[in-house]
Amino acid sequence: MAYHGYIPFIHKATGAYQTPRILEIGVSSGITLFALLQRLSHTHQAFSYTGIDVLVQGSVRETVRYMSLGPQMGVDLVEENSLTALPRMVEAGRKFDVILVDGDHNYFTVSQELPLVNELSHESTLIVIDDYEGRWSNRDLFYSTRDELEGVEIATPPPSDQSEKQGVKPAVDEFVRAGLGWSALKLMPGEPIVLVHEKTQIFEINTPDEQGPSAESE
Repeated sequence: MAYHGYIPFIHKATGAYQTPRILEIGVSSGITLFALLQRLSHTHQAFSYTGIDVLVQGSVRETVRYMSLGPQMGVDLVEENSLTALPRMVEAGRKFDVILVDGDHNYFTVSQELPLVNELSHESTLIVIDDYEGRWSNRDLFYSTRDELEGVEIATPPPSDQSEKQGVKPAVDEFVRAGLGWSALKLMPGEPIVLVHEKTQIFEINTPDEQGPSAESE
C-alpha cells in the first residue's frame, strides 16, 4: 500500500518544520518515498528521510540517486529488520516529525513496533499506519512467507507461540488504549489510520463528526 490519498496530507504536515524528519517503516517499491521526495524537494531546502525495509530494492536506490536532490536533502535507506533498527534509533535519541508504518502486516510485529515508534516521536509527531482496515486488519501477513523474500534471513518468521490476536488493527487499538496520549483518526475511507498526540502543537483535533486533524504552521 502507498497511502493513496494521504500523500498531500502528510506533505502538508511537514510544512510545520523547516527541516522535517521522516521515518518510513516498509519502503517496498518506493511509491510513497518517491512521491514525498518530489513534493519535499519543491517546498524545503533541507529534510531527512529514513526508510527501513528487510529488502531495499536496487531500483529504489537507483531512482533516488537520479532524482538530483539538493545537498541537504538526506535519504537513508536501511536494509534491516525494523525490530532491530528501531531500538538502535531509540538508543541514539533520534526523533521524527512524521512516521509511516507499513512493514510486516501482523500483530506480532506491529505490537512491538509501536512502543518503539512512541519513543521516536515527540508530541507533534504525525503517525500514519497503513493496513488498519482491509484484508490485513485482523489477519496476519509475515513477509518472510512470501516467495519474493525467500532467502532473506532478516525477515521476521511467524513465532512458534503466535498470539491468537492477528492483524494490524488489534495492535494499533491496544497502543491507543495504553494511555500514552495518542488519538486515532480516520481522515478518509481506506486502509490507513492516523495517530495524533493530545499535546500536539501543529494539529487541531476535531470532534468525530468533523473531518479530522488539520496541519497548521507553528
